[in-house]
Amino acid sequence: MSDFDRMGFLPTDVTPPIFPEGFESWGHSGKGNLGTINTVGRQWEESYGIMQRNDPNFWKFIAYLNKHRRTKTIFEISHLHRQTATGVPIDSIYAYGANQTGSTLQVSKNSSGAQVAVSGTLKRGDLIKIAGINLVFDVDADVSNFTAVPISPMLVSGMAHAAYAVVTYTAVKFRAVLSGNFDFPKGNGRGIYAGLTLNFRECP
Repeated sequence: MSDFDRMGFLPTDVTPPIFPEGFESWGHSGKGNLGTINTVGRQWEESYGIMQRNDPNFWKFIAYLNKHRRTKTIFEISHLHRQTATGVPIDSIYAYGANQTGSTLQVSKNSSGAQVAVSGTLKRGDLIKIAGINLVFDVDADVSNFTAVPISPMLVSGMAHAAYAVVTYTAVKFRAVLSGNFDFPKGNGRGIYAGLTLNFRECP
């Protein structure tokens, strides 16, 4: 699977990658029927500024977007503002035990054998990805010198990973697609284009 190619164009505005919201409905009495469901598939938006028709990459980028929009091609992409963890683990991180489930991931700095604490920290809001699972997880609490990482959403049956699967915590890539309607840029008589907006949706 290839990485999404911005072809040197950087967005002027970026929204955070946000999960779909939980369930809610409201009765006439004002009582809420609220539910937390394990809905996944983050979404975010990138808006681009001025683009010139004589930029050698402009029409390449438009053709690239047009094809991905038409074919719904799935790609890997790093969110521009979520490429570096705020915590600083000192060691590599591996899942300790295969096919874990629940809201806590058991980890080790060892790639085999006994479970050993990972030196350093991860902070709430850092992103991690477990090799073998397409979904990206939030770290759900600060941890330091740790053997377990609270995560959100939870791991559920069917999210299969190997024992000692590598846990990535920096330059985490989303498996995503260009989603919904997005705005192609509009140009003026001088060949200056503006208004490109892209919507990304995680496809775990």
